[in-house]
Amino acid sequence: METFTEFKDINDYLTTSNFNGNITIYKDNKLVMSNAYGYRDFENSIKNDSKSMYLIGSANKFITGLMLRQLEEKGTININDNVNKYIPNFQNKYPISIKDLMLHRSGLARINLNPNMHNLDGAIASIKSQGVLPAQYHQFNYNDANYITLAKIIEVATNKTFEENLNELILNKAHLKYTSRYDSVEHKKYMAKGYKSIHNQNIYVPPMNLDKYDGAGNIYISTDDMAKLVKKFKSDRILSHSSTVNLLSTGDLNLYPGTYRYGFYNFLNYHRYRGIFYKNDIVTYSNDRYIVSIASNKLPEPYNQETEKMAQHIFTNILGQQLKQK
Repeated sequence: METFTEFKDINDYLTTSNFNGNITIYKDNKLVMSNAYGYRDFENSIKNDSKSMYLIGSANKFITGLMLRQLEEKGTININDNVNKYIPNFQNKYPISIKDLMLHRSGLARINLNPNMHNLDGAIASIKSQGVLPAQYHQFNYNDANYITLAKIIEVATNKTFEENLNELILNKAHLKYTSRYDSVEHKKYMAKGYKSIHNQNIYVPPMNLDKYDGAGNIYISTDDMAKLVKKFKSDRILSHSSTVNLLSTGDLNLYPGTYRYGFYNFLNYHRYRGIFYKNDIVTYSNDRYIVSIASNKLPEPYNQETEKMAQHIFTNILGQQLKQK
């Protein structure tokens, strides 16, 4: 790891902020910082280390998006296809394309999971039954249901489970060692437990319904792996060069009507990958020089986006980078 002059300032800032979690930073494609703070399991006094894995929440959509784009490149999936081609009678009154799902423009009602239905198939049954909200059809409306549905389409198109596709298209390709679906026995000991902090008491918040969140939130990942995945993506190691340029470009509003695309946000001079789920919060910012990935599993109650504010402070005030959205 090369000398990184801002290391002390960042470490001092996180320490004095009583930060509990991990941070990983790349500068000019070189790893310059990987630090852990506090505990991944307070009850058993297990400290965070470089192997600590955080429930990724909505940043899972970035991984799903990379999988989808790879299958497009192979001709396995056409993004303009009607979802009914893969999931019969998914929605008949309001036609929904795969692109609609990817851009959160399907109009699907927000997912209300039936506790008597299990796994991805149960989630899809719930999504189908709740239907489309006409006022939101073809309008941007961020919704986990879209990417859960994409996970099922990926399964049907490849005749493989979402986990098999995850392993083949992401983990093996990017050489990620501390990333897995929530039910990995091998990785369970590295998975951080999420806590809400109230009056200096850390209260464990157990995750629920993760079996229904393929595609949208049930992966655990370390900040080292998250930063590495972004690095591999930006350097054409996951997708073709043309696909990478397309996803990272700021033009062509016909293809991408907003800043959201394939599971992440593409702003004017930086990219943002973020997910919060069951008191795990992971935020990653990247631009042409830096990748900063920060995750915490101890969030104050009430929560005011403290983890993202820390990432912003490090990115702008310490590293001197700008965050321009428009």
